[in-house]
Amino acid sequence: MFTTEQAVIDKVGINTLLQFATAKFAAVGSRPTRDDVEAALLSETYNELQEQINAWYVQAQKNVNAVIAGYVARFALNQDDINNSVLPGIANDLMHCELAPNIADENLKTLKSNAMAMLDKVSKGVIQIKEDAPAGARTGMRTKPAGSQFNWPGY
Repeated sequence: MFTTEQAVIDKVGINTLLQFATAKFAAVGSRPTRDDVEAALLSETYNELQEQINAWYVQAQKNVNAVIAGYVARFALNQDDINNSVLPGIANDLMHCELAPNIADENLKTLKSNAMAMLDKVSKGVIQIKEDAPAGARTGMRTKPAGSQFNWPGY
């Protein structure tokens, strides 16, 4: 929704994803390879290890999508609005943090806090992700007639 597998690979890097997958799934006698990670994220044929890697990635993506959707729920966004905004970059940064095995890393903490700060700015409207509606489509200010009994024409 907010990012793609290829965008995450391009942003995070396949070697970094391989390190994350190795830390998560390395067992005695079986270590994930670069091909395992690429196949798990980009293709549709999996072995058992690739299925585990894919499930790990899908769960991380669900978590990131839920976090971002919570911040931008009040906007009526379509996919073009999302693609033309800062949201894919924020999603890539959050995916990096979500997939990382060592969340206590200072660089990851900084990356996540910066991404969350950007989401907060988007939510508050400081960073606009959707263009304003034309003036004719917006509702103007409505005023109520004065409640006083003062005789203005006689004044």
